[in-house]
Amino acid sequence: MTYVEIDVYLAQARYQERHRHANKPGGRLKPEDVVGRDREIARFWQILDRQSLVISAERWIGKTHILYKMQEECPDSYLPVYQDLEAVHSVGSLVRSIYAVADSRSFKARVAKWSDLLPSRIGGIQLPSAGTALRTFLPDAFDRLIELSGDRRILFLWDEFPLMLHNLQQHESARTAIQLLDYLRSLRLDRPDKLRFLFTGSIGLHLVLRSLHKSGNANAPVNDMMLETVPPLAEGDTRQLASELLKETGAAEEDIPDMAHRIAGEVGGFPYHVHHVVDRLGQLQGPPAPADVSPAVDRLVHDSQDPANFSYYVTRLDTYYSPDDRARALLVLDTLAGQQSLCSVPSLHNLCRHKDPSLPEEEFRNAITMLKEDHYIEARTFEAGTAYDFRWQLVKRWWRERLT
Repeated sequence: MTYVEIDVYLAQARYQERHRHANKPGGRLKPEDVVGRDREIARFWQILDRQSLVISAERWIGKTHILYKMQEECPDSYLPVYQDLEAVHSVGSLVRSIYAVADSRSFKARVAKWSDLLPSRIGGIQLPSAGTALRTFLPDAFDRLIELSGDRRILFLWDEFPLMLHNLQQHESARTAIQLLDYLRSLRLDRPDKLRFLFTGSIGLHLVLRSLHKSGNANAPVNDMMLETVPPLAEGDTRQLASELLKETGAAEEDIPDMAHRIAGEVGGFPYHVHHVVDRLGQLQGPPAPADVSPAVDRLVHDSQDPANFSYYVTRLDTYYSPDDRARALLVLDTLAGQQSLCSVPSLHNLCRHKDPSLPEEEFRNAITMLKEDHYIEARTFEAGTAYDFRWQLVKRWWRERLT
């Protein structure tokens, strides 16, 4: 089996596993079934007309579905190329994926060249070094795509791009990740007429860039790109999503507006959580009623199996934060979880200092900044100053339960 055949087989297997239950929370939706993102998508197209784009948001907010919808509804002036980079751990693997997009047959012919460039073997198969892949094969792969694109501008929709950079840093080196970022920036600046990139992923690009800065990278590799955040669904869109899902549960038609209103009030505009609450309601013995909404939310928060994956908010701190940053982040989040309402900056600092008297104010403020960037918390500004709370009240409820 060739490299391309292996890559295609693995990609298909990952896709089938991820979307096996499309009607369940986390499953893939048809573009026409994506609710409430037309406003954001219209803005993203406006930005892409002039520059490349980085989309940030927390996991399960719907970033990937936005990419799917943009790919399906792409203007004729663009040639969209969607790629899930989650399994890319080397520059060579990235090169293979781009060659496969461009022309798998020509790529198969080029594989033979690799044996002349690198003596080492991986699993009995010869691969080029990261440096060779960056200097030679990656530019050639992009040139091949540009050649095939005709008069259309190529739009790379790169999902899990920050995770790919993290993988490169772990499996190859920070230098390799930095060189790739620098090369992509120069490519965007050199060929604005032919290329646009849209990066997004389940970890924030800022986390990877912070880590690379600690490794000695002083560049600003995405300062030519616009940074946008995917907002929560508007309340009306949240109710619409809940209503459409509730129709499949057997709920009485006259009860659906009230139930959708209650779900929006308890869950907020997080579509993944809406799916999970309605899924709970659909598991009841009889048709769900408005009085069942709050108990369904409670069961979701308290379920020991954690079907909504709330624990991800803790485990990602272990993976992507340094030990010191993780400790300060947990201190802030644990403190906020114990508050019934918004907490002003001075009050939050005092409460954290009560638990850790040695906490410097500068480190406290750094933790606040990191948690805002990662969408754990959000700020609200009043005449008296700024106050903070969890961005999602459902996550706050789970966090409080975790502490007890």
